[in-house]
Amino acid sequence: MTVISRPLALALGLALLPGCATRGPLPAYAGMVRPVAEVAVVAIPEEIQVMAIDGREPPPSFLRGHRELALLPGEHVFSLRYVQLFRLGADEHDVVRSRQAALRFTAVAGGRYRLEVPAQRDRDAALAFAKAPTFTLVDQAGASRIESTAIQSFAEASLVDTLSKAFEAQGEAARPVTHLDLLKDIWGRSSEDERRDFQAWINQQAK
Repeated sequence: MTVISRPLALALGLALLPGCATRGPLPAYAGMVRPVAEVAVVAIPEEIQVMAIDGREPPPSFLRGHRELALLPGEHVFSLRYVQLFRLGADEHDVVRSRQAALRFTAVAGGRYRLEVPAQRDRDAALAFAKAPTFTLVDQAGASRIESTAIQSFAEASLVDTLSKAFEAQGEAARPVTHLDLLKDIWGRSSEDERRDFQAWINQQAK
């Protein structure tokens, strides 16, 4: 939560106006720009901030008004955050920023998708939502819906992707990766000293 002055709030508001957005999807891949039929286009509302795509920050130009991204066909993981500006008074505004969430999906060439986030009626509702945000990716052709998984960081988004693929390789049914899955994976890759320190931390939390 960040309280900002009126001049800065006005600048942010202007930056979010539809007329300020750059037209056309922004390529989020390397190499030459491909025809629309060869990529997947994801529409992103102003309330959703893309923190990372497949563990990498989005192109700098995406921050200057693009609201659509073009992705190559295949699996992708978005790291997302809810960001909303609320007016507190005549001269003050508050920016509510949520925790991050990871959303993994398979993009199809020529497909069009839309990220969605529930509308929040006021600042208090937004603050509550920010503690456990949920994002949904809608396939505009097939009307399929995929929901996000809560995470803490870019690294965790990559871990969600790795574990999801591991489940599929083992023949398990597709399901969201839980925090328990993450903890089990991290525990299995930790040293004896790290496990001992973590166990000591758990004992402190129980006091």
